[in-house]
Amino acid sequence: MAVPLSTIKSALKIDYDDDDKDLLRLREAAVSLIERRTQLLLSPSSETLYLAKFTDTMIPSAPYVSFSKVTYTDQAGASVDLPGTDYWIDLSQGSMPVLRFLQTPSFKDGTNIVVTYSAGYSVLPNELVHAVIALVGHWYNNPEAAQPIALSTVPVSLGYILDHLSTRSNIR
Repeated sequence: MAVPLSTIKSALKIDYDDDDKDLLRLREAAVSLIERRTQLLLSPSSETLYLAKFTDTMIPSAPYVSFSKVTYTDQAGASVDLPGTDYWIDLSQGSMPVLRFLQTPSFKDGTNIVVTYSAGYSVLPNELVHAVIALVGHWYNNPEAAQPIALSTVPVSLGYILDHLSTRSNIR
C-alpha cells in the first residue's frame, strides 16, 4: 500500500497543493526503487511464477501472504489444477517460503507449470514508510544531481533501512 500523500506532506512540512503532482511522481519512483532494492512488494499483489518442471521452488516475492493454485497442462492437452494435497508451502527455511511438491504428475512437453500466489504488504511497516518519505524528501529538496552550492547525498538512515529489510542475498 502506497504511503498517502497527506503523510508525505505532513512529514515534509508542506502545507500547499502546488507540488502534489511532483510529490506523487517522486513517491512512485521511491516505491519502485525500494521494491527493486529490497525485493519486497510494498502493496498487495497477485503473483505468477512459471516452472519448467515439478521441483522444489523458492517463492521469490516477499512478504508471502497466501497460495492460490498450481496449474499445468496434462498429456491430453487439458489444463489441470494440481490438488492442494500434492504440494505444500515450507516456511521453515528462513524468510523465503519454498513450494514443495509431493506428487509429480505427467505434463505436456513444452508447457509451463503456472504457480499463482499472493504477496505484498497490506499495511507498510513504519521503516518502509520512513524510507519512502526520506527518498521523496531528498529528491524534492535536491532535484538536481549536482547543485552549484552543495552536493547532498541520500540520507545514511535510508541505506541502513533498505539493507536491514532487504530479502536480497549477496549473490542476487
